[in-house]
Amino acid sequence: MELAIVAAAALGVVAIVSTRLGQRFGVPALVLFVGVGMLAGTGGPIGIEFSNFEVSYYVGVVALAIILFYGGLDTRMRIFRAAIVPASALATLGTLLTMLFIGLAAHALTDLDWLTSMLLGAVMSSTDAAAVFSSLRGRGLPKRLRGTLETESGTNDPMAVLLTLSLVQAIDGDHKVDYLAMAGSVVLELVLGAALGLAFGWLLKLLINRVELVNVGLYPVLALAGGLLAFGATALLDGNGYLAIYLVGLMLGNGYLVQRVAIVNFMNGAAWAAQLIMFLLMGLLVVPSRLWPVLGTALLVTAATMLLARPLAVVITLALLRWASRGRYRFRPREQVLLTWAGLKGAVPIILAMVPLMNRVDGADVIFDVVVVVVIVGTLLQGFTLSPLARRLGLAKAEPPPPKLRLELGGEAPKGAAVLAVFIGPDNRAVGKRIVELSLPREVVIAAVLRGGKLVTPRGQTVIEAGDHVYLIGANLREDSTPAAFGRKPRASTRAATSTPKAPSCRAP
Repeated sequence: MELAIVAAAALGVVAIVSTRLGQRFGVPALVLFVGVGMLAGTGGPIGIEFSNFEVSYYVGVVALAIILFYGGLDTRMRIFRAAIVPASALATLGTLLTMLFIGLAAHALTDLDWLTSMLLGAVMSSTDAAAVFSSLRGRGLPKRLRGTLETESGTNDPMAVLLTLSLVQAIDGDHKVDYLAMAGSVVLELVLGAALGLAFGWLLKLLINRVELVNVGLYPVLALAGGLLAFGATALLDGNGYLAIYLVGLMLGNGYLVQRVAIVNFMNGAAWAAQLIMFLLMGLLVVPSRLWPVLGTALLVTAATMLLARPLAVVITLALLRWASRGRYRFRPREQVLLTWAGLKGAVPIILAMVPLMNRVDGADVIFDVVVVVVIVGTLLQGFTLSPLARRLGLAKAEPPPPKLRLELGGEAPKGAAVLAVFIGPDNRAVGKRIVELSLPREVVIAAVLRGGKLVTPRGQTVIEAGDHVYLIGANLREDSTPAAFGRKPRASTRAATSTPKAPSCRAP
C-alpha cells in the first residue's frame, strides 16, 4: 500500500515538473503525461504492471467530466452563443463524416474488415476537450472561431460514443445497426443533456449564492459535487452527461457567483489533476514494444485523419450549414483551415478505444495501438504548429483584456464585501479623469491602481490612464455591474457626426 502511494506520488511529481520543460520547448502536457506513464509502465525501465482497462475507462470518464466542467466555467456566454450553431453541426454531422472518412482510409491502409475499420473511425471521430481547451487558451483566436472549436469538443462526445457502441454491437452480431434509431438517440441525448444541464446549472448557482457555508473552502467543493451530480443524473436518465456538466459550468461561470475566484482556482487545479491521472493511467496501459509493428500503418492513418478526414468533414459540414442558413453562418477559407488543423485528438479516442478491448472485439488491440500513435503524433504536430499557422493566417491577435476579477473578503467582513479588479480600456469613461472627479458610490473606494506592472498608490489627483487595472473595494461589487464611472464612453451617432458643422480653425496667424 505504502509503496503504491510512493510510486503514484512520484509519477505525479515527475509529470507535473515536466510541464515546465514542456512549456519551454512547446511540448503539449498530454504527451508528457502519457510519456511518463509509458516510461513507468510494463515496457518501460520502471516496469509497473497495470492492465486494468475497465478501471482506466471509468477514471477517464470522470476525469473528462471534470475537465468539461472547468471548460464551461471558463467560457463566456457571448462566445458560446455565437458558436453554438456551427459547433453543433460539426459535433453531429461533422463527427459522422469524420468516422466515414477515417474508416475508408483505415480499410484501405490496414487488414481490418469494413465494420472494424468503421469502428476505428468512430473511436477517433471526436475532438478532445482537454486537448482543445489547453491548446487554444492564450492563442488570441477570434471569439467565434475559438468558441466553435471549444463548444464542438464539448458536445461531440455523445455522437462518437453512440457510433462506437453501435458498431461494437454489430461486430458482436447481437444487433444490426439501426441508423434511424441511432439518429434519434443522438437527438434525444443532446436535448435531454442540454435541458438538464441548464436546469442543474440554474439550481446550483442559486444554491451557492443563497447558502452561507461555515468555511469558504466548501464553496468549490459544493460546485464540483453539484456538477458531478448533474453529470451522473443526466446519464442515468439517458441524456448526455458531458453536455450537461459543460452547461452547468457555463451557467456558473457567467453572471454573479459567490466566491467565484475560489471556485475557478479550485476547478483549475482539479482539471489539471484529472488530466494528470487520466493520461498517466493511459500511459501505463501502453506497451511501447507493441507500437512498433503498427507504427507505419498508424502514421498513415494519422496523415489520413489530419489531411483528409477532418478537412473534408469540416468543409462539407460548413458548406451545408451555409446553404441551410442562407449564408448566415459563413466561415472564410482561412478560418476553415484553422478549424481543420485545431481538431485535436486526445483522451476521448483513447477512452473509446478501451470499449472494444473490454468487449473482446477482434482487432481491438490493433485499434488501441493505432489510436495511441495517432493521438501522440497528431498532438505533437498540431500542438507545435497551431500558433505559427494561426499567425500565418492572420487569425492570432493579442489576447483581449482580462475579465473583471472579483475576490470576496473573508473573515468578519459582511457578506457581499469584495475587491473588484477592473481593466481600463481606451473607451472607458474614467480615462483622463482624476480620481476625485469620479462619481463613485459612497460604499466603494479605489484601493490600488496597477500600471505597467507597477503599483500606483491612489490619491485624489491620480489620473486614470488606459491600460490601468483599478482595484475597487466595497459592498455589493459584482462583475456584471461595474460602477457607472467605469463604463464605456457613449458612441456618437453617425448622423450627428455628419450633420454637425465643422468648427472653424483657431490657429494664430
